[in-house]
Amino acid sequence: MLYKLYQHMRVINTTLKTNTSRIKNLSLYLSASVISGVIGIVFNPFLAVNLSSLDYSIIGYFTSFNSLFTPILNFSLISYYVRRYFKIESDKRQLTIDTIISTLLLWGAISSGLIIVSFFVYCSLAKVELPFTPFALMSVAQLFFNNFLLLYQVNCRMKSEANRYFKITMSASLLTVLLSIILVIVFKFGAVGRMSAMLIASASIAFFVIKKTLSKFRLNIAILKEAVSFGWPVSASYIIQYFLIGIDIALLEPLNNISSMGLYVVAISITSHLSILYIAVSQTFEPDLYRAVAQYNYKKVYKIIILIVFILLPFILIYILFAKQVISLLTYDRYTEAYYFARVLSLGVLTTYLMVAIEGIVNAFGFTKVGLLNKIISSSLAVLLYYYLINNYQFMGAVWGRVFAPLIVFITSLFSLLFLRNKIKRMKYAEKN
Repeated sequence: MLYKLYQHMRVINTTLKTNTSRIKNLSLYLSASVISGVIGIVFNPFLAVNLSSLDYSIIGYFTSFNSLFTPILNFSLISYYVRRYFKIESDKRQLTIDTIISTLLLWGAISSGLIIVSFFVYCSLAKVELPFTPFALMSVAQLFFNNFLLLYQVNCRMKSEANRYFKITMSASLLTVLLSIILVIVFKFGAVGRMSAMLIASASIAFFVIKKTLSKFRLNIAILKEAVSFGWPVSASYIIQYFLIGIDIALLEPLNNISSMGLYVVAISITSHLSILYIAVSQTFEPDLYRAVAQYNYKKVYKIIILIVFILLPFILIYILFAKQVISLLTYDRYTEAYYFARVLSLGVLTTYLMVAIEGIVNAFGFTKVGLLNKIISSSLAVLLYYYLINNYQFMGAVWGRVFAPLIVFITSLFSLLFLRNKIKRMKYAEKN
């Protein structure tokens, strides 16, 4: 009797320790993103005072291509690592990390050059009036270096190293702000200063990550082949995502309305702080979501998604109600009119999360080619939608396009999962036997 009681108390004690550690990790993951977001919010009025509508237009235009260029630069190797982490033998994880970092360095350098040349040709043919250099060069370089931070953060989450995740995230955020103070506020370099600050910060963090994580430069052909096989449809899917969220600014640029473009970019920038919240929450539960999918625990998958939706909803509603006051405060009353766009954009935070969540589920099941097909269909419909809305309603039409486009992906992905439910059942049966 006493022995059974002792055993029961040991189980309870172990469970409490595990849950306490888990809660601590979750709070650190969430705190890193929330604190970074708060720093950005506090710093925003100082940026607004020192950046003109033209500066915002330049920054917004060149960074709008991030969703197009990033998957080309990293070839979704980071997504491969997340999906395969729990199936990689512990003694092979360092080899996998080395292969990914080495590939990011080699392929990233080559693809950066190809992207810059192609981008220059596009801007020349499209007769883009905004200056190409040095902004395009800085934008692509910053994305190249930022991939190493993303990989380090993912590795920390997978290994439950919340303290390291917190430190690297805060370091990147604070360094960017410090450099922006020097280059934008002190030296008044405008868009050049802001983009230089982001580039220098990303490069500095990348050098630290490489030194800390890479044991030696090496490429394992078997791992690389598997990663490329997994990554190419995922990358293609992310590239196509540009036509869902990103192409709106390219379509708005020919209107040559710098004032409205500035307001539009400001609204996107400030509303993105809500995106930081959903990213923080979704990344916090990301390992649990992938584990639930791997275990075919559908109830847990539904619960995680619904939980995140209910966490986001109150923040979105509050933002809609007080958008005018928020924009006025965060732009030092210089770009208050951006609140018209910001209210609608906040709804896009929710639809974007739903899109990202269901895409993650499709990829986690291994249906990367299905995910690609979903994106092709959805992006084709989204481009037509953007053209219609922008031609008829200009900037306000583009805002609503950002809300509706992710829903198209969500619907097509949901139908694809329902269509593949029998195959998923066979996969589950095969793994059990």
